[in-house]
Amino acid sequence: MTMDSRARSAEGAVEPTSRLDRLGALLAGPRARRGISLALVLGAAFGLFIWIRQPGDFRGYLFVGDLVLKGKHIYRDSPPLLNTWPPFFSVASVPLALMARPTPYLARGSWILLNYGLLVLIAGILARVVYGQSLSLSLSGRSPGMSFLAPGLLVPFLMTARFVLGNFGHLQVNIVIFCLTLGGLYLQANRRELLGGVAIGLAAALKVMPVVFIPYLVYRRRLRAASSATAAMLAFSLSPVLVFGWSQFLDCARWWWREVARGWGIGKMNQSVLAMWDRLLGEGMLPLVTPGMNAIRRSGDPVVVAMTLLTLAAFVLLAIWAVRVGSDSESGSMAAEWSAVFIASAIFAPVTWKAYLVVLLLPNTLLYAAWRSDRLDEGSRRLAGITLWTGFILGGLTSRGIVGKALAGRLEMASIVTISALIVLAGVLLLRRRLGERPFLA
Repeated sequence: MTMDSRARSAEGAVEPTSRLDRLGALLAGPRARRGISLALVLGAAFGLFIWIRQPGDFRGYLFVGDLVLKGKHIYRDSPPLLNTWPPFFSVASVPLALMARPTPYLARGSWILLNYGLLVLIAGILARVVYGQSLSLSLSGRSPGMSFLAPGLLVPFLMTARFVLGNFGHLQVNIVIFCLTLGGLYLQANRRELLGGVAIGLAAALKVMPVVFIPYLVYRRRLRAASSATAAMLAFSLSPVLVFGWSQFLDCARWWWREVARGWGIGKMNQSVLAMWDRLLGEGMLPLVTPGMNAIRRSGDPVVVAMTLLTLAAFVLLAIWAVRVGSDSESGSMAAEWSAVFIASAIFAPVTWKAYLVVLLLPNTLLYAAWRSDRLDEGSRRLAGITLWTGFILGGLTSRGIVGKALAGRLEMASIVTISALIVLAGVLLLRRRLGERPFLA
């Protein structure tokens, strides 16, 4: 049965009794909807005005795209550590570089607007996957579907806003990657395996992290989707041959591999599990004692790699235990499994910038829905609520505006963001175990 065929109405919902229910009912009023909508529009316009003036990581996208246009070497002719993306990424950046030739503001503005649109698309997929409803953009609240302003969508977006805004502040590609991967998963779950696999393969060719969904699809016996994702990833990854020729492409591939092998530092900005263990065991940095630093090279201590692999193995075993109950045929269980793979792909990579955690949009929406559901047992709701709020509070502690720059740096050195993501990862796996095939709606 497809996901769309399981879409349900919200009839039978209980009368609002708690303060949060009453607040949600208040926010559902027409005046509140108009006020929130106006605030979002003004915020988006203000963000466009601010972000369009900042080169961010987008400067690198334009640079490598321009190198392709000029026929130069996309790695050798790049500044050190600028181009760590696969060769296909540089070719895919050519349209952006062309758009920037009259003025970079045109390219930046188009990129920001594209990401705005992708966030709306992501909200629509989340509404379908978690709640079984279509997305409604109506301000009246009378049209069918789930409003973007409904607490079930708005609250998780606000709880993940820090990572979403980080992508806009640095003009990064992570929202595009997340949307492609989530959209591909949604398509393959609705019997459009070929198109869904192509979307996932495209995402993996642009940035390697989504490749972990291919073995997941194989495990779930979605062999057509896994095959099309693999074929698409290889096709997109090899497509620069048409631009460079085989000789230069192979040289670029070797250069890219060397750039990746050089590795990233383990300073406070890197919130990967590998960086966490390297700071703690490789460099012996005591949590909360070590001040925030950026320029720290990897220690190369084999104990660090061993502990990272042991941590990954522990979560793989937890995942295998969690999915043994029921299957992924119910949307809640499916969303929990996707959430776990998204989080693991972000934090078990060699480098994890905080903006990568935009993928928490999915688990946060799932956890909020489970926490507010009246169709789940109290233990499952409590687990979801504790996981949601613990991850949100810990992940937000490194905000300089809340704790100050010095303490935020110490908390980042203590890998508090990594720990919060690991807590969410464990929470969604435990919730997956409890859900089995039981349906729920918030």
